[in-house]
Amino acid sequence: MLVRIARDDDWESCLGIDLSYETDASWQMDTRQEGGEWRMSFREIHLPRTLRIQPPPPDESSLKAWQRRDAFWVAIEHRKISGYLGLDVDQARRQAQITDLVVAPEERRHGMATALLARATEWCLRQHVNQLVLVSSLKAYPAIAFALKQRFVFCGFQDAYWPGQEVALFFRQRIR
Repeated sequence: MLVRIARDDDWESCLGIDLSYETDASWQMDTRQEGGEWRMSFREIHLPRTLRIQPPPPDESSLKAWQRRDAFWVAIEHRKISGYLGLDVDQARRQAQITDLVVAPEERRHGMATALLARATEWCLRQHVNQLVLVSSLKAYPAIAFALKQRFVFCGFQDAYWPGQEVALFFRQRIR
């Protein structure tokens, strides 16, 4: 597998990668107000059947956003782009947000996302960035499992972050 910075002729291949995934688990958020206190909790729930999630496919606006990223890598397997990772850096906070992390279905669970993350981490260290932030929806259980496996820690959430009013979970990893 080869991981390298994206070139202009890579964008079409990135647009063509299938974003769908299957999950048999999700996270559920509970909120309670007691007295003058708010309590939020998240718990893993197992679904009654496996669901196939089909996020909206990337389009021309995605392409323009990718081209504005501070860094964008592609992963190549069998002479084909099969994954990518994009970063936006906030130098004032010395943090980078993973804006895109996608691996084609046929290449998942073979270390491609880990290789992309390793390359991004190396780059961040050279840029004096000391933490990475990964954002996931509550129902993207495979992404959450990946974040936890890579030693990201839960650091917050935002309601109505995604289209359709979905809650976003934020995970952080200190890299220094």
